[in-house]
Amino acid sequence: MTLREGNLDAPTRHPLDWRNPDFYNEDSLYNEMERIFNICHGCRRCVSLCGAFPTLFDLIDESKTMEIDGVAKADFGKVVDQCYLCDLCFMTKCPYVPPHPWNVDFPKLMLRAKAKIFEDGKTGFRDRLLTSTDRVGKLATIPVVVKIVNKANATPSVRKAMDKVLGVAAEAELPPYADGRFLDHAVPSLQWPVRNGARTPGKVAIFTTCYANFNEPAIAHDLLKVLAHNEIAYTLVEREVCCGMPKLELGDLRTVEKLKETNIPLLADFARAGSFFRVSPTCRLSPMRCLIRSNTWCLATRTAC
Repeated sequence: MTLREGNLDAPTRHPLDWRNPDFYNEDSLYNEMERIFNICHGCRRCVSLCGAFPTLFDLIDESKTMEIDGVAKADFGKVVDQCYLCDLCFMTKCPYVPPHPWNVDFPKLMLRAKAKIFEDGKTGFRDRLLTSTDRVGKLATIPVVVKIVNKANATPSVRKAMDKVLGVAAEAELPPYADGRFLDHAVPSLQWPVRNGARTPGKVAIFTTCYANFNEPAIAHDLLKVLAHNEIAYTLVEREVCCGMPKLELGDLRTVEKLKETNIPLLADFARAGSFFRVSPTCRLSPMRCLIRSNTWCLATRTAC
């Protein structure tokens, strides 16, 4: 029995034990979902954050018992599908996150459910394709191909075909691909003298991300202009790969680990050299990244993974 109602301590995020065979056990997963869903049902503080909570509460309110035991476990997936791992419920809203005895980590639970779906081979081709941002971006930004891709994405008949074949909604706005990748055209930094600030070092490493590199490089080019105007030396992380967030949202944890093993050593070298990291504004580096076990520091949250 809990000793208190609510929690004022800083959230504690426990690593995701995704290599444990029990992690993918269906009965164990459903039991944990039912436990946490029941706590959320009794609180409902997060109802305004995203679609996951209204979906859950509607399922409960429309069930015969008006409790979680009246909801079919097959419908739990409807809640999972609405979560995009923004982490707001864990970081700002929920009073029952660890170290509270109830140990409620809703995003972590949703990630486990997504990983179970992916592990069972229930993830569709569309989602696998669209989350392969590096592969799609490199292909789509080939000089001749990019014009074809952008034209196709803006043609109603093609979009209807994409909707029918891939499940990409015809009315959804797709960002165009750039004629040139940012990393291929980035202006090298002048060797400005390094002047440490009150809270930051005087040099920056640029982690571009897929969107700024392939879709809207103007964002990153503008960032370089701001740094140059302020005479701040910068270095491009040229061998970077996708940050892994699309694959994380898909539950493809093995691919996330592979991307981490490429990016983290590169970024760690820059960190050891005293660089401050500037991530392109298009990247949603989330504290959820620290759920993947690692022997390095999470550069997104400055905490040990």
